[in-house]
Amino acid sequence: MSRLLLHCGMKRNTTTSALEWNQMLGLCDQLKKDGHYREYLLFLLGSHFGLRISDLLSLTLRDVLRQETVFLKEGKTGKQRVINVHVRVQEALVHCVPLLRMGPNWSVDRPIFANRWGNQISVSYVNKRIKWVLVKYRIKTQNASSHTLRKTFGRRLWEQHGESDKALVFLSEIFGHSNTAITRRYLGITQETIANAYMSL
Repeated sequence: MSRLLLHCGMKRNTTTSALEWNQMLGLCDQLKKDGHYREYLLFLLGSHFGLRISDLLSLTLRDVLRQETVFLKEGKTGKQRVINVHVRVQEALVHCVPLLRMGPNWSVDRPIFANRWGNQISVSYVNKRIKWVLVKYRIKTQNASSHTLRKTFGRRLWEQHGESDKALVFLSEIFGHSNTAITRRYLGITQETIANAYMSL
């Protein structure tokens, strides 16, 4: 199949789509109910913080537990990010931390998303777990990966601010994009708008 696409000059679609906000919240409720606490926090924090996965995985319990604001220096850009922590996230952390299997070397300085030895889990492992969760709970999305969480955040913010150009400027700054056209493409807004234009004929 890949040879045929290559031969025809076509590229395989690797675009990741976002989750609907209420769908994400419902999924988080189910993960919490079923005792998948690390995955619950992954989807919740990822969709509320809008961070690159490398920055999300670097967060420690000290950074976020019982904090109203998170201060973070982005690994890729070196820029300082200030994130106000939603009460929903604060409550989730307080609830889940005692329930996570943190082993004998437990410390508030360990990553939130750590393996059994207390080391930060890898991006590839996160991508596998995200796919596992979405398959398990029968949620269909395109090319599920860690970008799904960041795009869910972006789409929610864009929609909450009236799908305006102002919201795109805001998101462009958050995502570190050089212009809003890149942000539109990242969120899949351009393709969606074109498709809707055809359907409105």
